Amino acid sequence: MDVLTEQELRVEVSQATSRLPLYACAAVYALVVCAAVIRHEPWADEAQSWLLARDASLFDLWTRLLHYEGTTGLWQTLLHGLIPLGLPYAGISVLTALSGIAATVVVLRYAPFPMAMRIALPFTFFLCYQYAVIARSYSLLPLLLFGCAAIYPRAAERPALFTVLLCLMAAVSVHGMALAVAVGASALVSRQDRRRLVVPAVCFAAVAALLAASARPAHDATFIAGLNFSFGHFVDVSSKALENAFTGEAVTSLVLLGLSAPLLWCGGGWRFFLVASLMLCGIGSIVYSQVWHHGMWFLAWVFALWTSWPVSRGRSDMATRAAIAALSIIMAIQGYWTICSIGYDWRQPYSGSVTAAQGLRELDLAGKKLYAIGFANTAIQPYFPHNIFANINEGRPEAYWDWSRRNHVNEDSLRLAESRPDYVMIGYKNEFERGVWTDLVRKSGYRAVRHFEGNTYWQTQVLEPESYDLYERGSAR
Repeated sequence: MDVLTEQELRVEVSQATSRLPLYACAAVYALVVCAAVIRHEPWADEAQSWLLARDASLFDLWTRLLHYEGTTGLWQTLLHGLIPLGLPYAGISVLTALSGIAATVVVLRYAPFPMAMRIALPFTFFLCYQYAVIARSYSLLPLLLFGCAAIYPRAAERPALFTVLLCLMAAVSVHGMALAVAVGASALVSRQDRRRLVVPAVCFAAVAALLAASARPAHDATFIAGLNFSFGHFVDVSSKALENAFTGEAVTSLVLLGLSAPLLWCGGGWRFFLVASLMLCGIGSIVYSQVWHHGMWFLAWVFALWTSWPVSRGRSDMATRAAIAALSIIMAIQGYWTICSIGYDWRQPYSGSVTAAQGLRELDLAGKKLYAIGFANTAIQPYFPHNIFANINEGRPEAYWDWSRRNHVNEDSLRLAESRPDYVMIGYKNEFERGVWTDLVRKSGYRAVRHFEGNTYWQTQVLEPESYDLYERGSAR
């Protein structure tokens, strides 16, 4: 057995000691995310993926249902494989947390940033909350993208692993596909040994084409109303994405991105960041955009800094210091967002679905007919073994929301006097929906029984309600 010399022992102890802050950071991150997950109530979008995975076959999912979801299906496929193994509904949040922890380990172990920045980065809003607590497909992107960043300098030496990571990223969502295309294109353009990446690039292109075909919107889909090619709309969406992705305000975000520009230029990361930015903003403008999509831009920026850092080191100390200042300011702002979001989720219901499900269990629904009005009711369904609403999917066991024109759930509010269900649950995402549906339900002879409060949260404020009102057939009031 080899015996370490005194000098070798000192080196090992020194290395272990230097890593203690990284180990502590990973442990603290895991505790913070787990504490948030314990008190988080999944909302309708989280529930929809679970219900698709639980109630649909993989064949039906990939050949029909994804066309109505507007996304590729890696997340739903992963859940489909885990649910038969006993994964409970609460397990989706655990799965998301594990993905966030794994992404944090990659950052701490492989990111080229100074230690203080590596320790602070995982606690930014998107990495510590939006993509680590909210259980959606996007939670897989930090791990996959940072995995690509870790092997990016050796992509030609490990083409199989690099291609697999790109394919998995493209399978997460349309936004993941945009990031994967930008990473692959940047690797091809920036490397002298690009010939070794030609065959992997062809393989990736073939897989991406198949994935794009699976996500192509169906002709009768209602989720995406139509494509918008207005340049003015592109500017509006890009401005809003700039605000949400970095500091919450467009001008300061632009200034801080400008501070990082010299490093991106010296290190070559500007190519990836430019392509990724145009593709992400283009998807948001032409197809569909929501605030949680904007975090992809932040991930793209971190990747661009990561891959530029080693190349630019020693070339321009001024550029590096400017990038450190920009990233530090953004991390401080987003750290505050993380505190606000987790604090709200701990104290207040993110969705009223948990208490709504409990309220329905307390009713004697045997032989009774329950109607749903509003997509928000999707968040109630996972707490039951099958569909509980008579007007969703024509009362069949499948509980996921149908995003086709065949779906008449919301229009059923106009025909309650004829259909006469015993109970009606209104799930609303804004006060306009609540006002319209409440008026129709009351005019049809129903009275309010219970209210279940919930509100989704974004950065420092409530984004929209996800609340429920239960009505019972009886005298209107």
